[in-house]
Amino acid sequence: MSGINTYESMLISFNLQKIALILIITGFIILRVGKLSKGKLNRHDIISAFGYLLVILSVPYMINFTYDIIVSQTVSPVILTHSLIGIVILLLGFIIVINRRSWKIKRRLKTKANMQTLLVLWLVNFILGSYIALFT
Repeated sequence: MSGINTYESMLISFNLQKIALILIITGFIILRVGKLSKGKLNRHDIISAFGYLLVILSVPYMINFTYDIIVSQTVSPVILTHSLIGIVILLLGFIIVINRRSWKIKRRLKTKANMQTLLVLWLVNFILGSYIALFT
């Protein structure tokens, strides 16, 4: 039998989450360290978009983990909160990060306040995810 099994695909998906985390942090550092010139802002946009795409590709791992938790009936409030914030982040990320420049929705919603809200939600979710990984 050839191909990859479920375990291998989940491992690939989990590794994509790690790469996405590194890209998102790199994009944030580029934005903070560099001046807000058009070139650096474009680089930040590209890195953030790749990070978001990798997060989308790692959704199968998240779905599998959620399914296992629901089946085992061990859903803790931390995991539930992490999941709900993650869904909001994925939706906001699509609007803010992936959205093309010609879409009118981007002009209205891609404000500094919305990006800061997305950053705070991402940091809270990162802390909750780290807590889940380390202590559960």
